[in-house]
Amino acid sequence: MPSTIEPEDPAAEPVSLLPSCSSLALGLDFQIMAAHDSVLNEGIDSKTFQLPLAKLAETLAYKAERGGGPLIKPAFVAFDIYVMVRQVLKIYEVFFYLNADVRKLDPAWHIGFPAAVLPLVRSMIDCLYNITTLLENPQINGRYFRASGYKQMLDAIAEDEKRYGGSKQWDDHNAERRTGVELDMRIHGFTAAEVSATPQWLTLGRYLMRNPTATNAVFLQQLTLGFWREYSGMSHAAFHGLIPTAPFFTPRDIPEALRPHFEIHASGMLSMHLLRVVGLLLCILTEIQAHFQFDGAGINKRLVALWGAMSPALEIKQLYDSRYAQLMSDAGITS
Repeated sequence: MPSTIEPEDPAAEPVSLLPSCSSLALGLDFQIMAAHDSVLNEGIDSKTFQLPLAKLAETLAYKAERGGGPLIKPAFVAFDIYVMVRQVLKIYEVFFYLNADVRKLDPAWHIGFPAAVLPLVRSMIDCLYNITTLLENPQINGRYFRASGYKQMLDAIAEDEKRYGGSKQWDDHNAERRTGVELDMRIHGFTAAEVSATPQWLTLGRYLMRNPTATNAVFLQQLTLGFWREYSGMSHAAFHGLIPTAPFFTPRDIPEALRPHFEIHASGMLSMHLLRVVGLLLCILTEIQAHFQFDGAGINKRLVALWGAMSPALEIKQLYDSRYAQLMSDAGITS
């Protein structure tokens, strides 16, 4: 396996990195302790969940696309959920792709690659929020979600028309964009007046402030606290988001005395994040099955088996205990 530390450039000028590296090492130590506590001692075999979970996501994506429409109104909510399942499945797959042992044998592979996609965990949290909120009240929130999106697209087109108007190439391009959006609006029963009057879809944080008593609010609140908050920091490149990932992007800047420490524990830290990706995908699939109650393909049995396989992971067990044990019981999702 190639070294994760890049060789020193002998021509580079010496720079004092002690203050920043000390901070990074401190942040890394916190991450390493978390990795030891939640991953390294669990003994979870990826064969028990990696492929079975991906296949279950494929099954539920097809179910939502082909059979979800008649089970929910408006029917387009099922399609929007289908697309989000496809999105989170691809995030799940790219995490495993970048962390695979065989990938690390590629000379072009870099320890920073799996760290660079960590902000996508926040995208998974947002998909979980969107899906639970859509299913909370499909009639109202389904139209709100779509109309807000249409408005955002039309506003962007209007800005481009104002900025680039007068150029035939831009005018033709913007006219084509506008025609496409307005056609999709008409197909799904949206008027220009409804779209224009629709406020922006709430971010997760704003949703929780405005809807603290919603049935999904208590659970979602957990995903904005503690270590989960780091992913928002990573996606916004905030300082607290840079601390746990900077050593992966700048391994040459780690003091030589700390490099063996980093080499030993880097894979454990990445495994910790990988398990959280697994947990979020499992939450999303459970939400969908609990609402739609799709028949066939042994979906309920497979969900129960996957939650059981992941139960040694403390963070995933906490997700299960806080929401999904009761949700699955109420929905009759049993083996």
